[in-house]
Amino acid sequence: MNDLIVKHLGRPQRAPIMTDQPGEPRTYEHRALLLDDDDANRMLLSIAFDMAQLPFCEAHNGEQALRLCAANRFAFAFLDIDLPDISGLEVAQRIRAQDQGIALIMCSANDDPLTVAQAVAVDCDLFFVKPFQLDVLLNTIKRLDRAALRANPRILIVDNTQRPRWEDRLSSAPSA
Repeated sequence: MNDLIVKHLGRPQRAPIMTDQPGEPRTYEHRALLLDDDDANRMLLSIAFDMAQLPFCEAHNGEQALRLCAANRFAFAFLDIDLPDISGLEVAQRIRAQDQGIALIMCSANDDPLTVAQAVAVDCDLFFVKPFQLDVLLNTIKRLDRAALRANPRILIVDNTQRPRWEDRLSSAPSA
């Protein structure tokens, strides 16, 4: 099926991700990390990002994502929560400790209050519930303003009805 999708959609040439050169300012606009252990999901996301001309790196597990984050600076990271090695929530927490400026977008099939609270607790900025429409994701990413997200005391959650809702960051955090 993957070959069929690629043949049908075609696969544009991916814009290369350049590592930062000494003495040159780092650029962050639309530099993305995609983390999903499911090959089909990762392929669909990569095709969508290619078609939208958003340069990205992809990882299939948490450890690979952390290595990529250690070597690169990204504007945002799109992180699946359920991973085979370490939780996407732990990946988010470790990325946030390294880089306060990165926008963290969590993705899960679960939008139960505990999962949302855990995402809020690791300081994610957006939460997409699977399945979601790729155009909604891409439009959201293109309008991504990290400073505005950080200033907002609420987190945007887009569920599979495509009706976004806002939840307070503090009230969603799990109690100790």
